[in-house]
Amino acid sequence: MTVKWLPSYAPVDEEFGNVSLLLHGDGTNGSTTIVDSSPSPKAITVFGDAQISTAIADPFGGTDVGVLAFDGAGDYITTSADSAFQLGTGDFTVEFWARPSASNDNDGVFTFGTSSSSLAVYILNNSWRIATSGSGGIQVAAAILNTWQHVAVTRSGTSLRFFLNGIQSGLTISNSTNFVDNQLNIGYYFNTNFAYNGFIDEFRLTKSLARYTSNFTPPTAPFPDLSPSGRITIEDNSLDVDARQYIINVEEQDGQSLESGVRTAISDFVVGCKTDGIWDAIKASCILAGARTLDGALVPLVGGAPTNNNFVSGDYDRETGLVGDGSTKYLGSSRNNTEDPQDNTHHAVYASIVDSGSTGRYIEAGGFRYIESRSGELTTRVNDTTSAVTSSSNNAGFIGVSRSSLASYILRASGSDSTKVVTSNQYPTNEVTVFGSGSNKSSSRIAFYSIGEPLDLAALDTRVSNLITAIGAAIP
Repeated sequence: MTVKWLPSYAPVDEEFGNVSLLLHGDGTNGSTTIVDSSPSPKAITVFGDAQISTAIADPFGGTDVGVLAFDGAGDYITTSADSAFQLGTGDFTVEFWARPSASNDNDGVFTFGTSSSSLAVYILNNSWRIATSGSGGIQVAAAILNTWQHVAVTRSGTSLRFFLNGIQSGLTISNSTNFVDNQLNIGYYFNTNFAYNGFIDEFRLTKSLARYTSNFTPPTAPFPDLSPSGRITIEDNSLDVDARQYIINVEEQDGQSLESGVRTAISDFVVGCKTDGIWDAIKASCILAGARTLDGALVPLVGGAPTNNNFVSGDYDRETGLVGDGSTKYLGSSRNNTEDPQDNTHHAVYASIVDSGSTGRYIEAGGFRYIESRSGELTTRVNDTTSAVTSSSNNAGFIGVSRSSLASYILRASGSDSTKVVTSNQYPTNEVTVFGSGSNKSSSRIAFYSIGEPLDLAALDTRVSNLITAIGAAIP
């Protein structure tokens, strides 16, 4: 049997197989790692100070997402040579969002081909221009500085058109050039003396297809990087059934698919927990990493969805998780402490960065159940009124406690278990919160949490640590 995943939400491109280049521009601020998301990814080489910037919102209002940034002083990027860029005499579409910061002398947005067989779009004196086959550029529309504009150039048959924000600008140009070059340059016009100063986002080249031949509505979201057939076909046992449902839920919130390596990491984690016999003991849990958005990260792996109190997208990092502020930000786990027996319970977190304040709780259910960073040391209570047990092992990584008896509980930190002989004599009725509550909120960065019945903490430590490592390796 084959399971077909065809949710209606998953955005697809019916012509994705014809996409030669797709640059979303996503990434961390200052990064020079630019990823091609086309079906056959090409290597992207960066020159000068060309980089990803999160300093401004993308064309769709997304913040901390990333766009391509060029400073007009020799910055550009180029693709590896590939036959996918040899457009021949056929149809094509080049489109992108541009936000020019200045208009100097022939500020080239892109070029491909030689002077005798070429296509270029550039800005001169605050005007968009298009040039073909080494000819002087034709002025087609006004370029507005510091404003996102959608630009598209299409050829259908021998009709070459320029569209600005979905409206054809200028006359249809007769063009039958045989574009034989196999490399594309973004950020300059034939040489670096004519470099572009501004931002570019969602650059897409589609071969053998004129997507637009008349006026159209510009895109309102990033271009899909999924074909209908890629929506997924999952063979039996390739992904665990619980992992598969979780992945579908995350991708629904993200509005796009996860990398295959992230999917595999999640499935391996769930399968591993089941193999170790600890899966059923996990009653409430979130993987606060891997998802493409904060909303995706807050999808529960197990149990109810957590309540987000004051976290914003800028607090989230796909590799290292969610960071608190030690003041107003925390998650309600949607699980009450009394839902697990007083002497049969666990709670755990993976702290990518430990709390540096005087008192910050990674996870708690009131004053008698918590894992806390206290002036650089680790203190814990598990349903007891005894003075909190202090350990010096407040290090980044997995931290958890598990009580399966009245008389004692296990603390695992820094890769080691220790038994704490402390009698259980208190049963808080509070909701379990992550990043603490009240005046004890944490400024740590947490990538995972789990709450539930007692379990093998060493096994969970191994599975969670492997999960976070694998997610980091899978994200470009």
